Amino acid sequence: MRLELKLAGYEVNFVSVNKSDAESSQKKLLDRCKFTLLQDIATVDVWSLQDGNKDDMYIYGADGTLADYLPNGGERSTNLSTTDGYNAVKGALLDVLNAP
Repeated sequence: MRLELKLAGYEVNFVSVNKSDAESSQKKLLDRCKFTLLQDIATVDVWSLQDGNKDDMYIYGADGTLADYLPNGGERSTNLSTTDGYNAVKGALLDVLNAP
């Protein structure tokens, strides 16, 4: 999706935050993904700070503020392996990218 958006003239950065108690799964994620992986740690606990759950997606605008939140299992699919999920995430990104 990042390349698709780039070819359309959009610059998007993707980052994943691995859960603090899932450090052993880092390699699996790194083998599948080409974007930055940050490792959460118990003393920071980013997931709790964001009220996050597995596979939730947060979209930040260019100014660094939260522009959209797509919770896993919410009304918009975040499953990038499905057409509906892919289109929902891409649409949310485009909405933020094209916002005034």
